[in-house]
Amino acid sequence: MNLLTRVIHISSKRLYSTPAYHIERTANRGLPVYSDYKNGGTRVLTIVRRIKGDSKALLDDIKVDLPELEGSINPATQHVVIKGQCVNDIKEWLILKGF
Repeated sequence: MNLLTRVIHISSKRLYSTPAYHIERTANRGLPVYSDYKNGGTRVLTIVRRIKGDSKALLDDIKVDLPELEGSINPATQHVVIKGQCVNDIKEWLILKGF
């Protein structure tokens, strides 16, 4: 079962209340999820930006639906930082959540 199938399966079981956060789209109507390469390209991070509201709630929802991902919150910018190259997975998950 691939990652997207698991997310759809989990999302269909969970009933979401109104989240305590909102992800604003970019000027070109894209989702603000980006890759960041550190240490000469040996360390890849996925960054979720433009979060309005509770970044911690977003990270908690990501960890519930995608438990294999490890992440944290940048205390200076309130961006969600996830280890690994998972831009497409996070974008699909956000679209399924209605963002």
